[in-house]
Parts: sequence; structure tokens; C-alpha cells
Amino acid sequence: MGLCDAWKAEGAEGRGVADQQCRLVAASLQVVPKDMPDGDVLRDILSWLSIKQVVQMSILSREWRRLRICHPDLVFTKDTFGINTTMDTDNSMTIGELLKVHAKKLELLNRKFIDNVDSVLRPLWSTSTTTTTTLDKFVIKFGLHRKHKYYIDRWVSFSTTSRAKHIALDFTSDGSCFDSGFDKYVFPLCDLSGPNGSCIKSLDLGYIFLKLPLSFCGITNLKKLTLKKVSINGGDLQRLLLSCALLESLNIEMCSDFSSLCVSQELSRLQYLRVRYCDLEMLELHAPNLTKFEFDDNLVQTVLSESSKLSEAIFVSNLRVLSGYDDVLDDIFIELPSALPHMHTLLLLLTSCQVQRFSNTRDSFICLRHLNMNLNISLYPDDDSWVMGFVNLLELAPLLEELELHMDHYRHCSSNLRTVTAAQGPLLHHLKSVYMSGFSDVSGLAELAFYILENAIVLERMVVDPVAGMKEDLNTERFYSVSKAGSSEEFVLPTEGDRYCVEEMRLFAKKNLDREEFRHVLTML
Repeated sequence: MGLCDAWKAEGAEGRGVADQQCRLVAASLQVVPKDMPDGDVLRDILSWLSIKQVVQMSILSREWRRLRICHPDLVFTKDTFGINTTMDTDNSMTIGELLKVHAKKLELLNRKFIDNVDSVLRPLWSTSTTTTTTLDKFVIKFGLHRKHKYYIDRWVSFSTTSRAKHIALDFTSDGSCFDSGFDKYVFPLCDLSGPNGSCIKSLDLGYIFLKLPLSFCGITNLKKLTLKKVSINGGDLQRLLLSCALLESLNIEMCSDFSSLCVSQELSRLQYLRVRYCDLEMLELHAPNLTKFEFDDNLVQTVLSESSKLSEAIFVSNLRVLSGYDDVLDDIFIELPSALPHMHTLLLLLTSCQVQRFSNTRDSFICLRHLNMNLNISLYPDDDSWVMGFVNLLELAPLLEELELHMDHYRHCSSNLRTVTAAQGPLLHHLKSVYMSGFSDVSGLAELAFYILENAIVLERMVVDPVAGMKEDLNTERFYSVSKAGSSEEFVLPTEGDRYCVEEMRLFAKKNLDREEFRHVLTML
């Protein structure tokens, strides 16, 4: 076995420990046969490391830093170079003085990051070597701005000349400084147009300004596009989408320079669409092959009526962290069945009070088979009125087969556990499977469970789990689901102090739900 083969075999076992790998490379180089070209061997060995580990190795030798390392993934972030962007605070300073200190430190960090990136790329972008470098991934993630255009332009040019398949430029700050929005880097889209960008499969842009030149003819083979905090007007965005004929995935987040996105022509390849934190009055796309759609309550009206293959929709309420604004959801919920008539699976992240808004919905989800609702109940509901919205939602999904209801891990023990009667509602003719996690004595929850047990006439299994629940965090947007492999590991288990409440909730569930007629389908954990 050759040296490089031995290194690859070693790396296949545990390539995640950087220090061990660096020691292994250093030890391996001591036994390189004299008749082997050292540079070629080192390049082969280092190509099996991450770019962060390559940077760590290059610290050991000036000669190694001059080597042309043909690494397929060039990922440059603050972690790649060990740059700490945390800003110190000094209470003795005025706000003006503090801003000046932060600005000075930020510029030093920017200079350090730029110098580090250039030191890695410099051996690669000379005329004699650039044409032979082929990249899979080229990523820059650091809080740079328009004034750094000279350096960024060179990096973009290098990435396209090196035929990178996946390009990501994210200049969003990490929150340690203020982004004005007026200093965004102007991305040279013309460099990606036509033959220049023919190798690019995915493009991820953050905190960037986009303006399509008149000569722009599209990114020929682009399949995935992500825009985050990108400034682009609606007309240019429409042109961009229509010029990328192979586009399959579109993610638009925190883009506010357009109030609507309506594309009259067909986006025939689009399969995944995510629109988050964009204040859009209207989204209308003709995407016949769309299968997954993610959106929130910043989007007022949606028209995807031609998306007959839509299998999954995810809705997140950003308003759940506020109070007094839930009436905004009325129009969204009323329009939802007609906006997404072909949807098979619906995932919702709401508060219990927001569920009540479904009471005003009248149109049916005629194709809905699977419903997963994640409920924040940390704001304890005053009564069980929210249940009527939930029951109405079940009635509007006449073909629903599977229901998951996950609640945050609210540890509340009532001193007077009530007696439960079933909520009122129609028969559920197709519901077969129900899973409730985070079960407690919150008002209306046991009444809902009782209603389902009595009215789901083909129910095969219902699990009531008072032990595990969602993480109690209004800022989280992670969906909990037992139907996806491994997802149950994300549920929160009780601490020692919570165990008394868990036992109380078990007793509560047993008292009200453990009946002879339900025992063939009901499991209480």
C-alpha cells in the first residue's frame, strides 16, 4: 500500500479530529521515499483534509504555503482561520466611542480575513495554474462590504474560471455590528451569464446587491438558487428566474425590495420553494412540478393552483412571538385551501390561540392526508376555545389519515385536575394514526384527545406522550415529527425536578382517557 493509500484508509475511519490528522500528515512526510516528488505527495495527502485543516497544516511550513493545493472544496469562514468576531464592551465608553472602537476592530478583522483567503488562493490564480484547477465548492462567508469589491471580484472570477459547481457568497454580519444596507457588494452577474457560468449548479448569495445587465442571458445549468438579504427589484428577479431554465430549488429570505412576485411564464423544473421573512402581498407562480413549499405570515396571498404535484407545505407564524396581531392570520387561513388545493402534507408552527383562527376557514383541504401541528403553549391559554379551531381544521380535511400534535415542554401541575368531557364535532371517517407529545392539562387538550378517540371511527393507533415534548423556545423553527427517522431524538425529556409533573400528567391522562373502549388503540407513555 502506498503512502497516499495508507493516508486515505486512515482518514476513512475518523477524519473529524483535526489534530490527529495534522500529526498523521507530519509523521507520514517523514517516511516519504527519496525518489518520490514531495510536492505531489503532500498535495495528494492534503486534498483529503478539509480546507480548515489545510490552513492549519500550512502554518507548519512556508514551503507548504507556497504549494498549489488542489482542494475540491474551498470554504472560507471565520472558523476556517480561527477569527473571533466577538466585540468587547466597555461600560465606561460612550456609544460613539464604542462604535469607533468596533469599527476599527472590524476593519482589522476584515483585513485579516482577506489576507488569509488571498494566501490560500495566490498559488492557484496565476496564469499557469488557474486553468487546471477544478472546484466542486467555493464558499466565502464573512461580513465584507462594497468597499472590498477589488478582492471579492478576484475571488468571484477565480471561482468561475475554476469551474466551481457550487458558489456561496454570504456577507451577512454575525450580529456583532450594524448593517446599514447601503454598503452591499454589487455582484457581477455578467460573470456568470452564458458560457462563463455553465458549470454552476447552485448559487447562494447573502447581503448582496443584484442588478441584471441588459446582456444577461441566464445561468445555463443553475439548479439551486438562495437569496438572503439580497437587494433586487421584482422585475430583475423575474428575469433571473425565467433565464434559469433548469432551476429546481428557490429559497428567498429577508428580501424586501419587491412587494410581489408574479411570474406568468411556467417554471417547469421548480420542485422546492421557500419564501421567508419577505413582506410580499402576492406570490403567484406557475410551477407544475413543485413538490414542497415553505412560507410564513409575511406572505399575504399565494397562488400555486397549477402545482398539482405539491406534496408538502410548511407554514411558520412569525407573529407567534408577539401578541395582539393574530387577526392577520384570518385572511391567510381562509385562502389557504384554495391557494394550495393539491397539498398532501401540511406542517404548521403556531400558538394555541392562533389555531382558533381556523374557525373562520370554510373551504376544504380536499387532498390533505397528513397534518403535523407544532404548538407553542408556553403562553398558557385561558380557555379551550382554541380547540374549536382545531376541530374545524380536522373537519376541513375529510381524507386526513395521520395527525401529529406536538407541544412545547410546558411543565405545569394544576392543583385541581378537572374532569374532561369530549369536545363537540363531526365524525372523522379516515383518521387512522394520532400522536400527541407534550401532553398536559392545558385547557382543551384532553378534550381534543377525547373527541378524537370517540369520533375517529377507523382509528388504529393513538399515542399520548406526557414525557417528551418540544423545546420551550418561541424562537425555534425546528419541526418535530415522529414520522421521520431520528427526529424523536430532538424531543426534550424531563429533568429530575419535572418528574413529579410528568407523573401528575400521566394520572390526568389515565383518569380521563383510559377507558375500556379505547384500550385497543390508545397507548399512554
